[in-house]
Amino acid sequence: MSIAFAVNAGPLTQIGIELASLPTAYQLATGAYGWFKARERSQSLQELMSVSGGQLVSTSSFNLRAYKNIRINYTSMQGVVVQDQRVRRTSLPKGSTAVPENPGIACLRAVTTALLLLYNTEAIVEILQDLIPYGLLQLNQEDNPLEIEGALLTSLGHWVSAVALEEDSDLFRKFMLETVNIRQSRMTGVHLDDVMDMDHVSVNEIPLVIGVLRWILTPPHKRKHQNYPTRSLKVWTAACVMEILGFEIEADSVVVQTIHDYKSNALVLGRFVEKPSVFLVVTNSQETDPTPALRVPRASGSSKPQITMIRGIPWIVFRHLRGSRSEIDTEYLADVWNISFRSAKSCFKGITVQQKNVKIEIKETERAVVPEFHKSLLSKFSPELHRICGTVMRLYVPVSSSSPGWNLIEIEEQMTMLGLEDQPAHTRSHCRDSCYILYAIVYGAIYGLCSNACFDSGSVLGEDSEVVFTPDLLFQEGGGKIKQEARTVGFALQRGEVDLSTWQDLLFELFLGKDTDSHRVTSQHAPSMTDYLKGQNPLDKRLFLGAQSNGMAAVADILVTLTTRMESLCYFHINRGQVLNFPLTEDYYIQGSTYIEPASAIRLDSEPHSSNLHRFDTACSESAMRVDVEPCWVGDPRTVVFSLRSHGVPIATLNICSFIDRIAFESVECSCRKPSWEIPVQIEERWRHVSLHQLTQTRHKGTSFGRVDVNHVEDKILIDGSQSVAASIYAICIVHARHLFIATECLACAYARGMLNSSDFNTLIVMIR
Repeated sequence: MSIAFAVNAGPLTQIGIELASLPTAYQLATGAYGWFKARERSQSLQELMSVSGGQLVSTSSFNLRAYKNIRINYTSMQGVVVQDQRVRRTSLPKGSTAVPENPGIACLRAVTTALLLLYNTEAIVEILQDLIPYGLLQLNQEDNPLEIEGALLTSLGHWVSAVALEEDSDLFRKFMLETVNIRQSRMTGVHLDDVMDMDHVSVNEIPLVIGVLRWILTPPHKRKHQNYPTRSLKVWTAACVMEILGFEIEADSVVVQTIHDYKSNALVLGRFVEKPSVFLVVTNSQETDPTPALRVPRASGSSKPQITMIRGIPWIVFRHLRGSRSEIDTEYLADVWNISFRSAKSCFKGITVQQKNVKIEIKETERAVVPEFHKSLLSKFSPELHRICGTVMRLYVPVSSSSPGWNLIEIEEQMTMLGLEDQPAHTRSHCRDSCYILYAIVYGAIYGLCSNACFDSGSVLGEDSEVVFTPDLLFQEGGGKIKQEARTVGFALQRGEVDLSTWQDLLFELFLGKDTDSHRVTSQHAPSMTDYLKGQNPLDKRLFLGAQSNGMAAVADILVTLTTRMESLCYFHINRGQVLNFPLTEDYYIQGSTYIEPASAIRLDSEPHSSNLHRFDTACSESAMRVDVEPCWVGDPRTVVFSLRSHGVPIATLNICSFIDRIAFESVECSCRKPSWEIPVQIEERWRHVSLHQLTQTRHKGTSFGRVDVNHVEDKILIDGSQSVAASIYAICIVHARHLFIATECLACAYARGMLNSSDFNTLIVMIR
């Protein structure tokens, strides 16, 4: 039975998995930087609202009982646990605060939940700035209006962020999306492509959404119009979600296209209707969206990233072509995308890392000549893409620009125009169709190749695996983000010119829908050991070991299965839910700590210097030593460290960042082709064997120093950490010397490198598994 069943563990009560450390998970949920903050911030928002001169209230158009019923029946918040070399998902029955007792907060929560299906938190805060004073606020003094600004605006932003963190990890959103999609597919009255023409991607529709939400929040007897016509599919979607959440309106499935139907439904004054409705209008001669917000929004109106199966991505990207009368419709482009995905996926051979540069190895199974026209088209993304797209290009793209719709200059113009204007399906140019085909091939190949670097329940991501995708990505900056991702893949295919952080960013963007711009300073310079010796961390950038965004979590393979291979930082395990046993930074990354313990000098024994270097440390059994990944309790608990345990007892805190840097820059590969783990040396070289037992017994009660420095200029030390991965990590992290060489394959080569580069200075060689 899970420990959580036996105690009141707050949001972790009754979870379906036994946690290795319940206190750690509880602190990460409820502590100062925890994720379970919505209830606390609700109270803070209410109190600050009261101090400012108002009270949150519900509107009469909101059915609180219906809202509670739908939330209780379909709410299922998910958590992600990393332990026992597995990434597992579990439900959190007590992890949601979606049903508060206060009717005002419940109504605000319902509106916010609906908006979180459409927009990011910044846009939602701006929308609520308008809606709360309009229809969700009762003033203490009628002649003293309340503006949401300053401290109150900050409190609202904190509350929205806390709610978003819950809702992103809640399967209730999946239920809402499925319901909206079903309702949308049942629309009648016009052809489907006319409906999809209402899905505007080049216009910020926030003012229109504010308009319909104002109408919904207005008490029925005060509405000027009993029904609400709109020309925006997003406005209709917002109304549909509000209906699901208990607001007493209806998103009508009948689309109006004639003046007669319009007059019988719209702008009805004073007539009683059983259930007011929001309906789509495709005729251009009548008024729609009668109460839009006049203020120009500052926030982006781009659609909220959503969780979907990989096979569903092309259906989202090209959704506006559903029901198109043209041959190039959503189904056709989805087929192109899927074939490109499978072709590129099968090309993958592996990933190699040199220092911190990532290279994708692929199977060169064919040497067919790639037409120059195909190379020219793909060069708009990356010149290297023909290596993974060549086969599919030959299937769907003519070999000459003379073919109708394939003029190179016109296609480039269409790429630039994407997102700048909407083209109705019936007036779409042939070059626009060609542009869509090209994007389907390229983006399918990018996802196919990169999916090999991510795992779902222990297996490589497949077409049925869940990921996060941004619906309007194709239309943002003329497809600029896709081109940027294509260039990253091209550089990784070419000569391994992609640094580790850029590769991780790519995976976070593709599979978590995470915005990774402007979050770190990059550098590929090897760190100076002098900085470590001075007690400073030389890292000029953050080390990310995972991330969470939009309800999905990615955890680096090194945190799941400890290893000394740099490639483990290039692979990620992906699952749906809130990370429970690793801390997250403010921007939702699992980050390596920069904390380094104070220096201590090692006491070398008085035994004679060695005349033979070899594996020697048999006292440390493989099962005696264990390394766990934990919050850095002695430094910043939002970051993680390696915690070394001997027979279950914590004995040292080790810096993950220095471990990664040393593996990246100090490892010595075998170049002699005759690996040897025993070599003779001169006694005058002053070599000593230092056992792990010596290092772990340097403190009171058998605990180890977190850092031991070799200060004597002529000291040369050999440490054997080859008994286990835990021993290797400890040996690499614990001792600091002016020159470090890690023998990964051959002791003789590491010794030769050490004597060549540092014969007159203190030197450390570590043998690892």
